[in-house]
Amino acid sequence: MAISTFRLRTGALAAAAGLVLAGFAVASPAAAEEVPAPVIELDQTSFPAGDWQDGFTVTGSGFDPSAPTAIVSVGSRGENGGGQLFEVDVPVEADGTIDALVVPTDAPTQVPDEAGWPKYSVSVGQEVAAGQPWLWSNRIDLTITEGASITAAAEASPEELAAGVTAQFAGFAPGESIAFTVELSRWTEEDGTQLIDELQGTVTADANGAGSISAALTGAAVEDWASFSVTGEESARTARATTRVVEAQAPIVPAPAAPAPAAAGPQLAETGVELGIGFAALALMVLGAGAIVVTRRVRGAQR
Repeated sequence: MAISTFRLRTGALAAAAGLVLAGFAVASPAAAEEVPAPVIELDQTSFPAGDWQDGFTVTGSGFDPSAPTAIVSVGSRGENGGGQLFEVDVPVEADGTIDALVVPTDAPTQVPDEAGWPKYSVSVGQEVAAGQPWLWSNRIDLTITEGASITAAAEASPEELAAGVTAQFAGFAPGESIAFTVELSRWTEEDGTQLIDELQGTVTADANGAGSISAALTGAAVEDWASFSVTGEESARTARATTRVVEAQAPIVPAPAAPAPAAAGPQLAETGVELGIGFAALALMVLGAGAIVVTRRVRGAQR
């Protein structure tokens, strides 16, 4: 489903095909007539993360009364794609209008990151006839403010999951009982999505409405994913996080230590060598002086 406004050109394709088959090139102004897209409004567009509160009322006009219902869709768009969080059928009145209260369930939201992702929006689609393009309304973007949240590691290896991983939650009522579910899932082309392991329980939020949950999941394989969901039993706030299963990183082997430099000779020994040379010179000088004294004495005796 596209989540963007478009206009349905009725009869244009059929008329053009008929003219080509008949060999005529006749333009038909009626065939190019455009049907205005439906227009919707919401009475509330801002919600705390994980808390739809009392929901929102969607009103709109321009729908086809020949189709008894339309579908209100809450979508999520991320940096790498998007999907549908929630949908519900609402009645279409005889004048082509809608007016319905919508309270999304099992549709956790989170505060956008610094880049502005994810983004949430509401639109309404209507299938007028089977096999025909859908009629879509305008899209209304939602604002998600600080509220309930849960934070888990973006990636973990099978070994880390088996040993146990922890996720932190916040944004709940002080002392509130928090129900949690941790699921390990796998998708294959043959069997679709499979539940590999699951853990459920309850914890109590601290005085700040925060806390943590821990879970050990077995049987994980690369490309599986673990989802962490928490729900406040009194506030009904919800939050969800996902951890992708990746290969364990090879242990980092430290490089061998560089060999210690060869020990230099003792400084005292070097000093001793220098002193030895000095003493030798001094000794020669002393011996020379002694020789002069002796010579003089000998000469004096001969006189």
